[in-house]
Amino acid sequence: MEMTDIHEIRNSIQQLAEEDYRHFSASLLPGTQRILGVRLPKLRKLASQLAKGPWREYLAWAEQSGDLLAFEERMLQGMMIGAAPMEWEETLLHVQKFVPFIDNWSVCDSFCASLSVFAKKQQEGWDFLQPYLKSHEEFETRFGLVMLLDYFVEELYLSRIFDAVIHLNSTAYYTKMAA
Repeated sequence: MEMTDIHEIRNSIQQLAEEDYRHFSASLLPGTQRILGVRLPKLRKLASQLAKGPWREYLAWAEQSGDLLAFEERMLQGMMIGAAPMEWEETLLHVQKFVPFIDNWSVCDSFCASLSVFAKKQQEGWDFLQPYLKSHEEFETRFGLVMLLDYFVEELYLSRIFDAVIHLNSTAYYTKMAA
């Protein structure tokens, strides 16, 4: 992806920003830095549009940007992982790269909601989530729990979900809220 494309995407995000919504979002996400104030439906629409183009280049750029992304850029990255047309294995690779950068409940929960492919690959998805459920990291564990809530709440998995919750390694606030 050419640098102008990244700048165009950043400009698009900036144009969608609303100052009042930035203040509102900041009040819900204490400690979260670089909030621009873009509503989630607008980000989802942008992710859907970008997923029809050179999305691999954008994801590569976002993955390399580390902690330098604004809140909405991180959200867009997660939504694109869910929206882009890729094979299961590639999705899992992008998920693995993304999860360490989850630093608030909003990014976590929106990302999880974007990963509808897990509904089609339940057993493989269940196996993939196990290390996250055993993590000591607050948002890694929350990721695993929210994924269970989004894609596994059915009779076949209920006893396994309860067992996973009983054996959590994290007692952090946002982990407990997901549990």
